[in-house]
Amino acid sequence: MVERTTIGPETEATGDPGAATEIRQRNVSGPDTWRQLVDESPDGVLLVRDGRIVYVNPALARMAGREVAELGGTVLADLVPSEHRVRHAELVEETLSGDARSRQMGSGRVVHLRRADESELPVEIALAPLVIDGRPTMLATVRDATAWRGREAERARLVQLLDLVPDSILVVDPRLQVVVDANHAATELLGYTEDELRGMPVRRLAALHDESPDHVAEGEVLLTDGSQLHGQRLATRDGSVVDCEVHASLVEDPDHGPLLVNVVRDVGERLALEMRLRESEESFRTTFEQAPVGIGLLERDEADGGPLRVLRTNRALDEMLGYAAGELVGADIAVLRAPEDRLVSAAQRAQAETDRPDRTVIRRYRRRDGSVLWAEVRVSMLDLPVPGQYYLVHAVDVSTRVAAERELRRDSIVNRAVAEVSRAALEDQPEEDILTLLADGVAEAIDADGVAVLLMGDSDEPSARWVGASGPRAVDLIERVDAAGRELLVESATTAVGAMSGWATAIGAEEPDIGPVLLVPLGESSSDPHGLVAACRGQGASALSIEDDHRVTRMVTQAQVAVRLARARAAEARLAVLEERQRIARDLHDTVIQDVIAVGMQISADVDVESDPRRQVRDLEKVAQLEAAARNLRRAVFELRATVRRTSTAAEVTETVSEASRVLGHFPLLTIAGPVDDLPPDLVDDVIAVLREALSNVARHARATHSAVSLSVDSDAVILVVEDDGVGPEGAAGGCYGLANLKDRAGRHGGHVEVAGLPDAGTRVIWTCPRQAPFNNP
Repeated sequence: MVERTTIGPETEATGDPGAATEIRQRNVSGPDTWRQLVDESPDGVLLVRDGRIVYVNPALARMAGREVAELGGTVLADLVPSEHRVRHAELVEETLSGDARSRQMGSGRVVHLRRADESELPVEIALAPLVIDGRPTMLATVRDATAWRGREAERARLVQLLDLVPDSILVVDPRLQVVVDANHAATELLGYTEDELRGMPVRRLAALHDESPDHVAEGEVLLTDGSQLHGQRLATRDGSVVDCEVHASLVEDPDHGPLLVNVVRDVGERLALEMRLRESEESFRTTFEQAPVGIGLLERDEADGGPLRVLRTNRALDEMLGYAAGELVGADIAVLRAPEDRLVSAAQRAQAETDRPDRTVIRRYRRRDGSVLWAEVRVSMLDLPVPGQYYLVHAVDVSTRVAAERELRRDSIVNRAVAEVSRAALEDQPEEDILTLLADGVAEAIDADGVAVLLMGDSDEPSARWVGASGPRAVDLIERVDAAGRELLVESATTAVGAMSGWATAIGAEEPDIGPVLLVPLGESSSDPHGLVAACRGQGASALSIEDDHRVTRMVTQAQVAVRLARARAAEARLAVLEERQRIARDLHDTVIQDVIAVGMQISADVDVESDPRRQVRDLEKVAQLEAAARNLRRAVFELRATVRRTSTAAEVTETVSEASRVLGHFPLLTIAGPVDDLPPDLVDDVIAVLREALSNVARHARATHSAVSLSVDSDAVILVVEDDGVGPEGAAGGCYGLANLKDRAGRHGGHVEVAGLPDAGTRVIWTCPRQAPFNNP
């Protein structure tokens, strides 16, 4: 049983402990209902008279951490922390004074209750002054304010945060349709202070005469719930109207019940911008369609990096490319690529299509009818808030300008090529180098993918040979001309007027890797030099024009003059060398050799009259040495008189054998078989040198009375055989017949030398090497 304190006129709190005990032991008189109500109240209840507690209920005892009996008669100040007692005494005095009014719970004033363990409990107190038994008494209702205080602190922090939000926030009570709270941004937007907005009916914020279908009705201003954005027009304090975008959410507040939180954003500038944007789009649409230059909008799917596709084109671009309106929409721009650009890899095309955005380039494109145009194109990447990559393309047809510039460039290339060919001739460069310069110039001047120069020999050596080539398709072009018959082509080119067009068409049609072919004769059949210049473009390329023919002809004419000059200078040089060699040989033969022979004859005559045998032997050795010296000199004369190749290989071999017969004392048997005149010059030079060396060895060492020379050429090898009936390799003076030089010359061509004795007597030298092709393909 909880003890209860009875308050009556006979009871007075004097502060006497005995009196307090008496109060605690007496029962409180009154209705049971009142006692039950007070005992079960969740709030603490106490009566205070003269600064002492005369009654407490169990709830207050629990708050103070004490028993009810402990609190009876206790000085009220004991329940107040020491730092708050002065203010507390003033509050009690104010409450008990005659002018004091009741102080309701929830007025915001929080005091602290000192508990038995010296801790402090924040509480909210409702005070009411009473007169009981004629004595002033204070009735206090105490409520634990811990949770309320936490909510208030949280609310304060939330208010601070909301004031930092740039958007306006208006909290509305949907039941009362009034503004409960607003942040600082809302006051700036509407022109009201926070105190003015709190409690303001929301209908005062509605803009009148709002006929826009995009906004909610006037009665629903700031009262529309939902997560979607909706437009509203709000009236400010100065009467102006603000276009707003509102996002409303219904929340449940533990203290106030349901509240509608409206996040309001001023979209007036955005709406004005959208209006200007619509006007700009209309202006752009008009400009796009009526622009005098071609304009197109392209799209590429950024996810898969696919092809560029056409989204839209204007009339000028459609007319430029020869398409009907809307026909290009959705098409891959690859259909617009010129045939010459189809060999470019997919990666290179993708890079070229969007390379260097916001820059102007000039590229080839294909019209609907297949013709090619040149366009000056500017590609700009658009930064749009949608997936994918978008490009705006401006195109101007510059085919006429490009054609004129190309003509000028090609003429400049022709002039430069002619100058280079002339300079090469003046610098005594070989004709092969001159004709290679010609091939390079032709390839650059007419945009050819392959150029080759075919040169015919003279009347003694009529075979044709390739002497210059340029471009990646030169090998394919040479193979096709060889298949058609190079000699026949040259004969047609240098004799029959107009025969080249038919040959060119046939060659281009039979070779799938090459396209249009141009054949230009190099001189006439009776001129020196004469031959053929062949040029081609790739498969699918544009045809070679009459202007291209004229340019090539101009360069070929200059090259022919340069080759003639080079040949004349080479002939003069060879003649000078030959004359000098002949002079030296004549001097050796007419003076030195004759003097050596005369000395030898004198010594031989002295031997016959010499009586001393030892001196005879010594003089005979001197005679032998002089004879060897005479033979060496004759060999040197023989080699000096050897001429460079003047006519055919067969004629040169014959002349070399004829000259050697003077030293040998007999004319060797000569046999020539096979196409010896088709051998390349470097191989012919080595064949002649080996033949001369072998015949010299026979003259010096073999002491032969007969010899034979055989030169045979087949499709695989060149074989030179020199035989004699002399003493054989074992009995020859000097032993190895000077094989080192022969082996070196054979090794240069991948060949070998064999030296063997014959069954009866004599020696056979076999010099063999592979036959080389007249032209090494580039």
